[in-house]
Amino acid sequence: MLLDLTAAHGEGAQVSVTSLCIAAGVPATTALRWLTQMVENGIFQRVPDPADRRRAFIALSDKGIAAMSGYFASLRTPALQAA
Repeated sequence: MLLDLTAAHGEGAQVSVTSLCIAAGVPATTALRWLTQMVENGIFQRVPDPADRRRAFIALSDKGIAAMSGYFASLRTPALQAA
């Protein structure tokens, strides 16, 4: 879910709840439980669809973007030190 939303953020794309649940590759109930926990912890944010009030998009929050940026930066650091 985190990688899918990070990629969508980089591409400027919106991700629906349904699409995110499918991308998680787990049962829908499990994906929805994770999604709810991530929203409650401020890592994801729900963005209402202005065209359809029944639908919502999920995006990384500022906290989620910072966390993923830090994660990817930490992956680059060992490679730079080895060079």
